[in-house]
Amino acid sequence: MPAESRSSPELDSTLGNLPGVEADVEAAEAIATPEPPAPDLPWQTLFEAALDAMLIVNNDGVYIEVNRAACALLELPRQTLLGRRIADFLLPGTDFEELWQTFIAAEQLRGEQLLRLDSGVFKTVEFAATAHVYPNHHLAILRDISERKCSETERNALSHQLEQWVVSSSEKLQRTEAALRMQQQRVDSILNSLECVVWSVHPTTLETIYVNAAVETIYGYPAEAFLSDPDLWFSCLHPEDKPLLMADVRTLRDDTKIDREYRIFRADGTQRWVRGQARLVRNAAGQPTRIDGTTTDISEQQAALRERKQAELALKENQATQQLILNAIPDLMMRVNRNGYILNLISGGEITLYSPIQPYSHQSVYQGFPRDLADQRMHYVRLALDTGTPQRYEHALDLYGELRYEESRVVPINEAEVLVIVRDITDRKQAEAIQADLNQKLQRVNAELNRLATVDGLTEIANRRSFDQALDLEWQRARRQQKSLSLILCDIDYFKPYNDNYGHLAGDDCLRQVAQVLNTVVQRPGDLAARYGGEEFVLLLPDTTLEGAIGIIEKIQAAIAQCHLPHAYSDVASVITLSFGVVCHRPSVKEHSPRELVHRTDLALYQAKAQGRNCYAVGESLG
Repeated sequence: MPAESRSSPELDSTLGNLPGVEADVEAAEAIATPEPPAPDLPWQTLFEAALDAMLIVNNDGVYIEVNRAACALLELPRQTLLGRRIADFLLPGTDFEELWQTFIAAEQLRGEQLLRLDSGVFKTVEFAATAHVYPNHHLAILRDISERKCSETERNALSHQLEQWVVSSSEKLQRTEAALRMQQQRVDSILNSLECVVWSVHPTTLETIYVNAAVETIYGYPAEAFLSDPDLWFSCLHPEDKPLLMADVRTLRDDTKIDREYRIFRADGTQRWVRGQARLVRNAAGQPTRIDGTTTDISEQQAALRERKQAELALKENQATQQLILNAIPDLMMRVNRNGYILNLISGGEITLYSPIQPYSHQSVYQGFPRDLADQRMHYVRLALDTGTPQRYEHALDLYGELRYEESRVVPINEAEVLVIVRDITDRKQAEAIQADLNQKLQRVNAELNRLATVDGLTEIANRRSFDQALDLEWQRARRQQKSLSLILCDIDYFKPYNDNYGHLAGDDCLRQVAQVLNTVVQRPGDLAARYGGEEFVLLLPDTTLEGAIGIIEKIQAAIAQCHLPHAYSDVASVITLSFGVVCHRPSVKEHSPRELVHRTDLALYQAKAQGRNCYAVGESLG
């Protein structure tokens, strides 16, 4: 460094604001001291020990001093880096002169930059640069974030892929729902086109659940009037016929059917003769769910015979209309007796038959149908007849090499016959399977992302982020409960000589073994051992006194000693040793941040190193 360089308040402020370099501020300040450089000066030691790459350039953008971290980042020895220009490591086509002039004018610059090394390797770095830290000298601090950028790219790609799965599945579900709504609209349209009234009421309160538009033609009241007033049906009855209809309603509880002709009064006061038919519907548990029925106007019958013929004609028309309704329904419907013979069959064409069935041939359900599925169908047929309640089940079958899923409903018609309604639910099952698979994938990805975000990749213990979150949580808990919170920072003594002489692989293995020792000693559920950075580790001990924390340190020292990890380049022992800083504090209600606790513990660690290492120092409690 030039002898004429001087430190200044501006330099101190600039370095203090650079991202991620709080621990290197002392080194940067020392660079600007007026004393001539010498190998044993304190600033040079701090400059070289900085974990982030620190580089000093002149007005031409030429490197005139770099630390070891910069050599490691750019993968070049110091002698080779000195004299090189910043532009040598920028991507081709980058206008360095424009960037340089912008930097000099702004005096400070920070951000991210993609570098190309001499080896052809590309690295993404996070940088902070300050111009004129002293005359004609400029400081840049770099941190390698290539792995983080790669992880973010992979995570974003995976998230995008999963979002596409969700969108695709949602679109398919929406199409299915739209098809169901269209089918419901088609059924409503058919029912509203009937001349007879089709209705459904609650079995207890007799409140109207559904009524088609034909009710206004016969009764003179709109459908909305019956839906809002449950007593309107009975207020329209002729006084002489009302007791009969009330008695009929009571008999429905015995699963009988109503078929009666009676008189009503329309909204305009005119009288009409109608024929009403109804039956009670039960659910699978045998509980009454509704009363369904139809009402037909028979007022135009003038003579007994003519009235009968017209009634028969109306009945036939009603049956024909009902048949049209059934034909319009996409489900397969079969009337089956107790012996398993198909008395008649109606198919909307959307159900693929396993084999041809003649509608009125009294064909057995076993004919042309797999034996196990036929046995299953007959089981539910007999169960419906024996209990008098509708049955429902699902099954899968192979149709011409394609797996299909069907839902069957078995509804008793009388003591000997049932109506079997078969619906294809393949699309629904496939959508459910896709959604379930997608949910499982999302859960696995979220679990892996959470693990990557909270676990140190080298040591497999908690990382700095996980520690920061746990510290905030335990600090707030200690404030509320007024309990002690102990913090231990430890550092592997002379780890850099160990790494330089034994190699990085041995250094990584040493870090893993030390981490496992710490993780083994810290056993309580609330305790946490984490990698703090480099060769530093941190232990968070909630509800622990100073004596308890010191006891943990002594256990760690004993466990490390038993590992017998050789370290021939240590000045304090022939094996790996640790230095510890410990602080115990009970936060007051007014103390909202644990930063000072971390700072005091860090000072205690430096005190332990100053005392000769391989020991612990107790820091001052906050107060």
